[in-house]
Amino acid sequence: MINKLNQFLADLRVLRRDIAAESSKTISKRSLRQKAERLSTEWLSDISVSLEIGGHVAPAKLKEYSDHFRQLLRITGPSNLKTRYLAILSQVTRSFRNDIILVLHECASSSPSLSLLSTLFEGLPADEDAYLKEAVGCAMKGYLRASVVLGWSAAIDRIQRRIEDIGFAKFNVTSAQMSSEQKGRFKRFNQVQNVSSLSELREVFDNIVLWVIEGMCLIDSNQHTRLHSCFDMRCQSAHPGDAPITEFNLISFYSDLKEIVFTNPSFQLNSQSINPRNAPTKA
Repeated sequence: MINKLNQFLADLRVLRRDIAAESSKTISKRSLRQKAERLSTEWLSDISVSLEIGGHVAPAKLKEYSDHFRQLLRITGPSNLKTRYLAILSQVTRSFRNDIILVLHECASSSPSLSLLSTLFEGLPADEDAYLKEAVGCAMKGYLRASVVLGWSAAIDRIQRRIEDIGFAKFNVTSAQMSSEQKGRFKRFNQVQNVSSLSELREVFDNIVLWVIEGMCLIDSNQHTRLHSCFDMRCQSAHPGDAPITEFNLISFYSDLKEIVFTNPSFQLNSQSINPRNAPTKA
């Protein structure tokens, strides 16, 4: 991310230099307007989102820069004043290194392992999960137990919404089929479910949900075991006890959640289902 930001700042400075070299009072050259549009869009749709998830840069500072880039984006139509471009670009480049890049340098040097979290979930939809942004933000500030609790909330929320996509009937029928088995892996399962809404599903204990999604073939037995370990870490973090939660525990925890849930094709959502949820789940 730091390398990406250094290149981004270099591109902004080149753009400012090229615009300053223009002899006309307005900027009509298509290549300059397109570059301004590209850099503005890159900040608004990509870089600012990653920085927000990382939790290093203050939200107020991110908003300040986003406001500047929105102004720059608005004037990328033909024949806007050269002075407007230069004023915005000067505001952006003047303190960008101190406000953004050096902040990330300080955080990375104090906790190299946790700095991985700021890039671990790059590429996920920006508005998909409020829990995940809060979870990674807690980790970056050293609140590792809180991060685990919120990280699990993000994962189980995605799982529940995927069940909603598939249909609660499938979830209920699978649980009944599992309960009727007399031998094999599910022979001790006896939790027949009858849910008809997301609210009712959230009342089902998370460990039961993990069993049923295995029965639905969304995960296999090994993935179930790894997810249950993540759930155990969540429970250990939420209740008093002496088991430590280290940075390396956290990296392993989030790596499993990413691979088994967030980037797993089995849990990809319909577009209408991508919406932050704020209700807690039952542990």
